[in-house]
Amino acid sequence: MKFLMDLVVLFLLAKVIGFMLKIKGLHPIVGHVIAGLVLGPYVLKVVYPSIELETIASVSLLLLLFYTGLTTNFRELRRRGKAIVTMGLSGVVATFAITYALLYIIGVKGLPAVFIAVALSNTATETVAAAVAYAGGRDIRTLIVGASFVDDVIAAFVISVVASLAIGKTDIVHVSIATVAFMFAVFILSHLLATKFTIVYRAMSRDYFTFASFSLIIAFSFALIAYMLGLSVLIGAYLAGLLIGRGREFHDPLIKTKVVLSEFIEDLSSFLEVLFIPMFFAYIGLLISVNQISIQLFATALIAAILGKIIGCTPIAISSLKDKRKGFAAGVAMTGRGALETALLKLGLDSGIINVSQYSTIILVALATAVLAPLLYSIVYRE
Repeated sequence: MKFLMDLVVLFLLAKVIGFMLKIKGLHPIVGHVIAGLVLGPYVLKVVYPSIELETIASVSLLLLLFYTGLTTNFRELRRRGKAIVTMGLSGVVATFAITYALLYIIGVKGLPAVFIAVALSNTATETVAAAVAYAGGRDIRTLIVGASFVDDVIAAFVISVVASLAIGKTDIVHVSIATVAFMFAVFILSHLLATKFTIVYRAMSRDYFTFASFSLIIAFSFALIAYMLGLSVLIGAYLAGLLIGRGREFHDPLIKTKVVLSEFIEDLSSFLEVLFIPMFFAYIGLLISVNQISIQLFATALIAAILGKIIGCTPIAISSLKDKRKGFAAGVAMTGRGALETALLKLGLDSGIINVSQYSTIILVALATAVLAPLLYSIVYRE
């Protein structure tokens, strides 16, 4: 009974606050985290973290990574391939270097500093996609979203390594090699299925329920394979989505696979938005300790998170777009963080790499960038 009461209260407040923020043009995940924060053990003390809620959050995260893989479009990457990869990597490297340097100055050193710098180096695809949805042409949209895809692949790799270390796989060389090998194998398999053995996609697409069933079976199977290899189940779910999503690439005269895939993505997106994402981020909010937030760390990390992406991404964007204003706007849009960053931070907390104070503070930094990125982009793009 207690679990059901917690679930109802947490879910209801998360949806209400998220809906209110969405009306104001802000990302609803901010409201979901606020709901968990307000109801959690450090504010109203109504809902406490539990095994049941953690299980729901874990399944939600697995489905979220699966969805991220499904919506990764390789054609977007190929269209501006060199600029997209360069921009994504440059943003990651610059943000990591600036963040680590500033953290070192304020006394945060060693593995926690490295971990925080890595966590803030990613750009949230969902945040930048929302930022450029109503402002910007196809060229800037392709570049920004494509670069964020590169960030997502890097984030998926980092999440796998961190999660594997957290469950006792302390050999980082082994974990890294296994992760790269697993990703490479899935990339090759997905290429073969999309070009040589398209009959697999055709068979799955006989009807919607067959496609949905096999897709989820593949997602959970890949997660299990990853676990058996000593990796995180999250990288398995992500790669499963990537493999299935490439079904849109092969030539299908009846476009049946594309139609079924689009319907499945739309339905999965609805379930994520309605239930799983609110519950995951609300649970994240439950873990935030308000009284342990460091103002100095917050200000430092926020400055680093914004400057790193602008400095790293803007020159590449200007060179690709041949427009200084659009290039700067692209750099600003890349400052947004979201789901994968908070997931990585939770794994860092669970594994003991960062403490509660660092976790709570950096979560707020990620949320702040999710709010600021669309606002700053719209201002810069108009100007």
